[in-house]
Amino acid sequence: IQCHARGKNKGGLSLETRQSFLKGGDSGPAALPGRGGDSLVVRLVAGLDPDSQMPKKGKKWTPEQVGLLRAWIDQGLPWDAGITFARPEPANLKPRAPRVPPGEARPPVDRIIAAYFASKRMGEPDVVPDRVFARRAYLDVIGLLPAPEQLEAFLADRAADKRGRLVRQLLSNRRDYADHWLTFWNDLLRNDYRGAGFIDGGRRQISGWLYAALMNNEPYDQFVAQLVNPAKACEGFSRGIIWRGTVNASMLPPMQAAQNTSQVFMGVNLKCASCHDSFINDWTLADSYGMAAVFGDGALEMVRCDQPTGKTAGPRFLYPQIGQIDPTLPRGRRLERFAQLMTSRDNGRLPRTIVNRLWARLLGRGLVEPLDDMDRPAWNPDLLDWLAEDLVAHHYDLKRTIEIILTSRAYQLPSADVP
Repeated sequence: IQCHARGKNKGGLSLETRQSFLKGGDSGPAALPGRGGDSLVVRLVAGLDPDSQMPKKGKKWTPEQVGLLRAWIDQGLPWDAGITFARPEPANLKPRAPRVPPGEARPPVDRIIAAYFASKRMGEPDVVPDRVFARRAYLDVIGLLPAPEQLEAFLADRAADKRGRLVRQLLSNRRDYADHWLTFWNDLLRNDYRGAGFIDGGRRQISGWLYAALMNNEPYDQFVAQLVNPAKACEGFSRGIIWRGTVNASMLPPMQAAQNTSQVFMGVNLKCASCHDSFINDWTLADSYGMAAVFGDGALEMVRCDQPTGKTAGPRFLYPQIGQIDPTLPRGRRLERFAQLMTSRDNGRLPRTIVNRLWARLLGRGLVEPLDDMDRPAWNPDLLDWLAEDLVAHHYDLKRTIEIILTSRAYQLPSADVP
């Protein structure tokens, strides 16, 4: 399945359906119904020819397993119509508005998590004291501890809504907020490298543009659109690094742009698939080169493990079900179209990825882990989807999402050591 299904067909052989299995690959039909002993697939897994035994890697088949395969083919290769080994529908892609449990007195996030606790037969711990909450909120929003007089004033306040007011007050401090969150975004956008300048003046940092975006709370969809279809002030993110000397084809600037854009904004790691079909997920070499071609000058020749394949990949979006990119468009129009697809209402992966990153930043662990593998399910899909849909509904206002998280009961619970 790793080599011959889920979008991969090494040697031309696909095991995704009964029809494709019978069709076979470059060496002819893989199986002959009713004639297991004469079927190529049986000879390959039996190791009758040591030079072409399958699978090439991993455990070899036992005689009992070979016998089961041969018997199945002898019996006509029965295969239920609903069985397929095709690539599954991408996870966390389609927008979804989850059902929120009733209880208007509590915010939606608290209701969703309360339902989760109830389903696990867990009680909800008490929230942390005011002193702990204030310290936590100050550090997370502006990166500074409260001054003694600020803390004392907060402790003396008897209003029921004082925690929410504190969060909103901290978020309204534009300069301290931007100073603190600049580090988060510098790390995420790899804004820490300036090129050597031996060819093109070096890779330009985007610090000025990024700081202004944080100061002004730039809507996240516009933030992303400007980074993938950049003006000069923010072109450093997608431009990539021109390394000295000979480098692996997977490290050329268009491929760097494909890797960074996919990982940061959609939680997709293309690094393995930039050299060969990935062994850790379903992404293929063609997927990576299709994304890289968006940022290049046109179609790119695919290079597998630094060996040219003679095949080319034209520009295409990682999720073609959201939309297509006309390969005849000039580069500028192509990037404009790419930005439209990235921020399309149909691309539910974009808001899910950023709210997952914010949840992990503020609570220590994401709703989906690892953060850069958004093809995995969330531990609470309703919570992930509600936060994502709320972000979109409020014009991609990241400060609003941060406020929702910081004022949730989940954020105010005691911290716990996780081994």
